[in-house]
Amino acid sequence: MKVTCTYCGNPAGCMSSKEWYGRDYGSNIYYCRPCDAYVGTHKGSFTPLGTLANKELRALRSKAHAVIDPYWRRMGYNRKTVYRLLGEYMGTAPNDTHIGMFNNEQCQKVINGFQAFMKKAS
Repeated sequence: MKVTCTYCGNPAGCMSSKEWYGRDYGSNIYYCRPCDAYVGTHKGSFTPLGTLANKELRALRSKAHAVIDPYWRRMGYNRKTVYRLLGEYMGTAPNDTHIGMFNNEQCQKVINGFQAFMKKAS
């Protein structure tokens, strides 16, 4: 699979999670070293989990997950329902409603307003 860096447009390299982390997670990593951008793959495949992300975007994606994940992990919502509601909130199609595909602005929107949206939706 060909993956392009979202920052510089160059082809991304690929290596196993064992080479990247020193431990085998059964997945792979696409990376662009000059941009400090990377993304993991689905376990046992070369299909990326999203787009390459630099340090700033990785931090924003982590914060966005911290906002939405409690709804399906601890608050009794079904994961598919949370992502359907996230898609409604973001105005994105189901296939595009993944934190791993979101850019900085989209992550910030989740961080700033998804909890209020969920209170209204309940």
